Amino acid sequence: MKIGKYDVDIGKPVYVVAEAGINHNGNMEIAKEMIESSANCGVNAIKFQTIIPEELFSETLNPEWYNLCKKWSFTKKQHVELKKHAQKNGLEFFSTPLGKKSTKLLYDIGVRTMKIASGEVTNHELIETVAKLKLPMIISTGMTTISEIASVVEIVKKENCPFILLHCNSSYPTPIEDANLSTINFLQKTFGVPVGYSDHSIGNEVCLAAVSLGGCMIEKHFTLNKKMEGPDQKLSSDPKEFSELVSKIRMIEKSLGTPRHGPTKSEEKFKNLMRKSIGTSTNIQSGTKIKKSMLSVFRPGTGISPIFLDTIVGMTINKNVKKGTLLLWDMF
Repeated sequence: MKIGKYDVDIGKPVYVVAEAGINHNGNMEIAKEMIESSANCGVNAIKFQTIIPEELFSETLNPEWYNLCKKWSFTKKQHVELKKHAQKNGLEFFSTPLGKKSTKLLYDIGVRTMKIASGEVTNHELIETVAKLKLPMIISTGMTTISEIASVVEIVKKENCPFILLHCNSSYPTPIEDANLSTINFLQKTFGVPVGYSDHSIGNEVCLAAVSLGGCMIEKHFTLNKKMEGPDQKLSSDPKEFSELVSKIRMIEKSLGTPRHGPTKSEEKFKNLMRKSIGTSTNIQSGTKIKKSMLSVFRPGTGISPIFLDTIVGMTINKNVKKGTLLLWDMF
């Protein structure tokens, strides 16, 4: 799957997403600063949540949450401004729609990647609406059963929409023992698509482990300051932590290499130093037929390899050789 100029797939560089979420508290200046700061951390994208209050809560049933959503929401014009600011800072801008209105808003302003939140996995109408756009879709799988994921995958595939799955635990914060990162490989094998990880744990360790297990995308909540007001601030990574996360992800990528085996360039200079050769354990006269008792193996590996020990036994040496000498083929 391609997001902007990046291929998001197994074996490709990990796509790192700073989840702004609601950590901006509805403040445009904070949101813009989050964009700038996350760009400095080296992320590929910043993701927001496009909140239209009535798509989340009933004003009658949940007036408190409804009003909080109004506080956290941005207008269409503000979305355009944030998108431009992200592009100016070299970031892909995308968001999580929570209904048809927010989906249309994002599509109309040119957002070309959509994220389905874990809480929307059973909202098949929304998923079908987004899938029909045939834009790259990122689907979080927190709180889901395999059959629920399978239903979503069926809808998305029917529309020929490109997508990846994100393994996720929706507990805020996620206990380490509940991260269950082995699910990344399980989902890859079960559904045959790239799988990333959406993190809600404290610290960077779980994200880094997810990368080592083949996660193609890492999404983590980002905050300018954990002491700011808001329900997600404390479990989010601040700029220092996020910079460290990105840096370590890139290091892990390098260490993973490719699925093959063979000596690397850095190893070559150590080969002769650390390997052994066939040598003599006693003085040997020219014309002597070699016995195994006359031989030993020791470093360096610049002589005949011990692989040929049985080959050497029974051969006749053509020169006098002192004890502790490495044998060479021209001695026979």
